[in-house]
Amino acid sequence: MNEPDPVVNSLTAAATVHLLPAGGAAADFWGSGFFIAPGWVLTCAHVLRPHLPAGPGGHLAVRGDDFNDGIPVPAEVVAWQLAEKEGAAIPPERDLALVRLLDPEAEHECVWFTDRDVRPMHTVVVHGYRPEPQAAPGGGPVSFTARAGINVLSGDHGLLIEPGAEYPKGVSGGPLLDPLTGEVVGIIKSRRKDKEGGLAVAAGALRGFGDRYREVMAAHDRWHAARKGHHTWTARQPVAASAGPGGGGDWTPRDRRDALALLAELPGPATGAPVAALARKAARDLLPPTRAVLRGWRDGHGLLYDGEQPLGPLVQLSYLRLAAQYVGARGGATGPLSDWIDRRLEQVTDPLLHELVTGIGLPSALLPDPVRPERIVLPYPGPKEGPVVTVVMDPLHDDPALFEWTIHLFSGEGGSEQIGAYEGPAPRTQGGDAVWHNHQTLRRRLHEVLHAEDPDGDRPVPVEIALPLGRFDTPVHRWQLQDAPPMDGLTHLGAQRRLVVRDLGRRGQWHDEAGRDSRWQAAAGAQRLTVARIPEPGTAQRPAYYESLPPGAVPVLCRPAGRGAGAAAMELTLRAGHGIALWHIGRGAGHSCGEDCDELRARVQKLFDAAGGTAELPDRLRHLREDIDRRRPETHWPEPLMLLYDDPGRPLPTDDEHTLDSP
Repeated sequence: MNEPDPVVNSLTAAATVHLLPAGGAAADFWGSGFFIAPGWVLTCAHVLRPHLPAGPGGHLAVRGDDFNDGIPVPAEVVAWQLAEKEGAAIPPERDLALVRLLDPEAEHECVWFTDRDVRPMHTVVVHGYRPEPQAAPGGGPVSFTARAGINVLSGDHGLLIEPGAEYPKGVSGGPLLDPLTGEVVGIIKSRRKDKEGGLAVAAGALRGFGDRYREVMAAHDRWHAARKGHHTWTARQPVAASAGPGGGGDWTPRDRRDALALLAELPGPATGAPVAALARKAARDLLPPTRAVLRGWRDGHGLLYDGEQPLGPLVQLSYLRLAAQYVGARGGATGPLSDWIDRRLEQVTDPLLHELVTGIGLPSALLPDPVRPERIVLPYPGPKEGPVVTVVMDPLHDDPALFEWTIHLFSGEGGSEQIGAYEGPAPRTQGGDAVWHNHQTLRRRLHEVLHAEDPDGDRPVPVEIALPLGRFDTPVHRWQLQDAPPMDGLTHLGAQRRLVVRDLGRRGQWHDEAGRDSRWQAAAGAQRLTVARIPEPGTAQRPAYYESLPPGAVPVLCRPAGRGAGAAAMELTLRAGHGIALWHIGRGAGHSCGEDCDELRARVQKLFDAAGGTAELPDRLRHLREDIDRRRPETHWPEPLMLLYDDPGRPLPTDDEHTLDSP
């Protein structure tokens, strides 16, 4: 199919609009966009930024030749992907914006937006608007259509358009129609400066909107499910010519339309991990590896394709049944979807193939956890509120792998006592043996101290590790203190106890330096904790950004804190007086931010929302580590997280304390 179906092409044109100022005339032309769901317009963020630099919340108008009799309709910018200090060269994955009509009753066409994370390597059709040079005063732009060859991929979400067509100013934000499938697969982004061709954004980049993406695509799928008749997207999209096995035929565009609308009614999973796992099981583990970000059940359907066509009914119905089982096992309602699966199965006449669907079940790793009694969250003790064990780890200059460590007990009555210190062999004579002895004796001594100081088994004493900034990524939460820990319990320190990191560079400082005391108290009294993204996106790092964060903003770093850009961000965090921060030690220092970073920050925000204050964070993080299950990938995310919890009211012990006998 080299040419688009004329009906689908006309539907695409009808859904394409242009953007203009609120209350402006048609000639006040900003750029193009298209209706992706009822009331929702998708466009490029760079189309809006020059006119609405504040972004979300800004007002504008939407107009189309085939929309509302050409009369502009008021709208507002709801979300865009731009970083706070975005530069002039916007990466494709961030050059997106969602606009919502202020009139919810306005009727219009909507494109069919692909469910796949595809990047086509063939000809597509560009739709948009362009200014009319010969227009009379007050005249508006005119619609534009052209063919475009996609011949090179650029990064995860960029599509390079080959030379051969020139795209006029104003087409940015318009849809790319794939004539082979009859679906919109991307958004035109820009012309190539002084050259033919251009750049487009692949459809999968829309998933970067997270929860908003799920909301918009659910509305998209419901809208299309309500459209019947011959002149609709699904009626005109092509169907594979071959017949499927077992009398079930092919998985048609109508099947896909109905299935996606029913999936839209299900509560979505917290992460994309169950979606990928169920798609693989439905396809009998024959799916190729994918880097696609998955946000909901719709995206799982998008994995089940062989080239341009979806896999057969047995695979699709298996996936739908697994999704229904996953939701039903967690108390969700799945009746309409289950009934539709049963009706569609009636077309599969071979009873053996029929049983492939009816007999499928959830993998054990995706069964819900057994109901457990609500766990008590232990607040982290403040000064004079309870005992805390502090380990001070000072790297030796001769060998940075060696620490001059001391262990201190804050009794809860004020002050501290040194109850352990390293007295091992000299590093220069022992080499690797000294390092092994250094670390092993620390862990064994710490185990003895904690065993002696625990008041009871239900309230284990918290542990804080004081490290210099360059060693903040030391995985202290993975320590096992016993040489032969019991097999029937949690063995890692970070899952056993409230465990936090403190800044060794603050030892000996007055606790109110850099406003630490007031910032700590303000954070403790904040009504809500929020994630503050560090480093500041899209700009050089500035101390003012860290100093101006509101009281409830907690710096969250999606990369290691001991080196590279992460170390610079953490140093500015400490200088600004912040006592609480989180960072991820499991990525490279040169890690570039993407959807996984957004997902990490979203998960941390849910952790904050569950906490009743800053003092609950250490134990709530411990609970998350306690729940890590190697069979359930969605539980793994908190494992590489480290927590700075540096209470200025309990200064780190200095070097002049005396060693006392341990109990």
